[in-house]
Amino acid sequence: MTKTRLYLIRHCQSLGNLNDILQGVTEMDVSPMGEKQLALLALRFRNIPLDAVYSSPLIRARKTADAVNTYHNLPVRELDDLKEIDVGVLEGESVARLYSEHPAVADKWANDPANLAFPGGECMADVYARAQRALQTILRESAGKNVAVASHGCLLQNMAAALLYGDLSGVERVKVSGNTSVSEFFVAEDGTVELVRLNDLSHLPPELTGNLKQFDLKEGRG
Repeated sequence: MTKTRLYLIRHCQSLGNLNDILQGVTEMDVSPMGEKQLALLALRFRNIPLDAVYSSPLIRARKTADAVNTYHNLPVRELDDLKEIDVGVLEGESVARLYSEHPAVADKWANDPANLAFPGGECMADVYARAQRALQTILRESAGKNVAVASHGCLLQNMAAALLYGDLSGVERVKVSGNTSVSEFFVAEDGTVELVRLNDLSHLPPELTGNLKQFDLKEGRG
């Protein structure tokens, strides 16, 4: 049976991540740590066979896709469906503002993510629908191939939920991954999914992993 090997890769640390900013669809470039992460990510994929590379068009994801593609020189296919969640009025604002001005939204994020909705932006169901569409596009265009996908924490959380659990409620069981983390799946033509690894950061030394709980609101923030 034909299987597609799917690598889902979260973007490197951006300036927004560095400064605890809710980026959403706001363009923020790569941080100095992010550049170091990308160099090691490129080396990780140097000897991994790839047939196709997909990316969110946002710069932090596209630079991550380009790093994965360093030794492969494949065309990178950008999909709007791979963009991060639109956080509406909180675009470019601090996580602290989310707590102070929108505590009900913060509570949904921490405790009921399937029903999260950002004022003036997207709800989680919107992102799940986009993740499903992106998956369908990728699996249709690159069936049976080795595929790398560079995207964002919330989008990839939804994509992993779709692959592993088949519905939106799965987002409660999938953590947002660390910067440049790699998840790997085999997806058979009949829809059967085999998880190989989830949120793997073995290519990074401890000093370059960053804060892995940055957007885990259950941890609390002072």
